[in-house]
Amino acid sequence: MQFVKPDRPVDHVFLHCSASDDPDHDDIATIRAWHVDGNGWSDVGYHYFIRKDGTLQAGRPLERIPAAQAGNNLGSIAICLHGLALENFTDAQYRTLAALAREIDRAYSGRVTFHGHREVSAKACPVFPYRTVLGLDENGRLADPWSDDPPVAA
Repeated sequence: MQFVKPDRPVDHVFLHCSASDDPDHDDIATIRAWHVDGNGWSDVGYHYFIRKDGTLQAGRPLERIPAAQAGNNLGSIAICLHGLALENFTDAQYRTLAALAREIDRAYSGRVTFHGHREVSAKACPVFPYRTVLGLDENGRLADPWSDDPPVAA
């Protein structure tokens, strides 16, 4: 994985879940169809999608502002993990998320913060323990950004 900073300002990353555990929905193309065909958007709202097997898929180009957390898209990157029920998220997804978060954090020299969609919405998204998975401190920063191991396993 090689994260490349976009030319637009970014200071926070929002984490999401797809609200589906259906195996047929485990692909960015499905989420893109929901957002484009279902909502009439120009593209999928997320920059990244993490499949159950841990595969990282690119979504909306990083140069474009996401359409993922109403009123809070400016200055953000949006990452979505496939899943709905807590017990169905995988260690592979958490490892990929942690690795991507470290790359993003390093690219911004630790000045980016990580948040769940639920912090700016009435939704319970994401439903997984993102603060624990990423080892976030009380300010939403990675507590140990230089570690190559995720803070916890699922």
